[in-house]
Amino acid sequence: MSKSPSPAPAVFSIAAGVPFTDALAQGVLDEADGATDLSATRILLPTRRACRALGDAFLRRSGGRATLLPRMTALGEVDDDELALTTWSFTAPDINSGDIPPVIPGLKRQLLLSRLIMALDRDGTTPDQAARLAVELARLLDQVHTERLSLGDMAGLVPDAFAEHWQKTLKFLTILTEHWPGVLAAEEAIDPAARRNLLLDAQGRAWKANPPDFQVIAAGSTGSIPATANLLGVIAALPRGRVVLPGLDPALSDDAWKALKPSHPQYGMGRLLDHLKIQPADVRPWQAAGFARTPSARGALINAALRPAGHALEKALDGGALKGLERLDCAEPGQEATVIALIMRRTLETPGRTCALVTPDR
Repeated sequence: MSKSPSPAPAVFSIAAGVPFTDALAQGVLDEADGATDLSATRILLPTRRACRALGDAFLRRSGGRATLLPRMTALGEVDDDELALTTWSFTAPDINSGDIPPVIPGLKRQLLLSRLIMALDRDGTTPDQAARLAVELARLLDQVHTERLSLGDMAGLVPDAFAEHWQKTLKFLTILTEHWPGVLAAEEAIDPAARRNLLLDAQGRAWKANPPDFQVIAAGSTGSIPATANLLGVIAALPRGRVVLPGLDPALSDDAWKALKPSHPQYGMGRLLDHLKIQPADVRPWQAAGFARTPSARGALINAALRPAGHALEKALDGGALKGLERLDCAEPGQEATVIALIMRRTLETPGRTCALVTPDR
């Protein structure tokens, strides 16, 4: 007897130009079967800030009525100092977060790395230099863990022409490859990114072994972290699981998808779809009362502007895409800053209006 094919992963997208958190909240409210069902729903978001924004959106969409909100959890966020992790509640009795070693505190990690640096170069490194280098080594550790790479593979990365300089670098990195594992073992702790990977993997195994009877939604993440991508795959395959992407471009052709570079905003979502073994056409529009299911005219314009070179538009853009768009030419940066500040101040003093500043220069 042939086995019936597994259902396609439940992956959705909220169109570009549509308020993401408001549309997400409205869609969840539309489908909630009473307050109990809503409060049992779990929503996984990229950051704590996204959780707060979604909580505000639920209040707006519910008209300010007292509402039992879904449980909203941040997958994890990286700030300037360290990776902030979220506490998870596991649903399988044989998987316990207590089995995962605690994270080493950020300041303690920096001090221990500084000691190792000073020990490696007793004469040439000052304490303040060692402290700065420790920050960089900690960042490298988190990047390696995040991408699930191995520091042991670095020896063969550089051509022989640079071998002499590279050997000096490799000697310095023995701090991480040879000494740091022993330090962590003595501290009975692990690096933040490594612990996050273990937590995400454990949650994925728990839900895969015992699919929850409540709704699980992962929204706003593109799976740029491999451990997150794996968890999204588990959620998309759950009986009551859904993954909601932010602004997938439905107009990109197959050739255009293949031509995307890592710097393109759609690249991460394309890689996630490959990981989930589905095509862009398999992604369904998110349904929420009062919200469009296709990109706005402005969103379509931005998608078109970011289209890979050599891939022409298949249809003309809506002429209303530029409505309300202004260009202001300023004589110098000081004038530019003043104009921006005045516009933002005027906007914020208008009830019900918000604004955002997007700039390549802080």
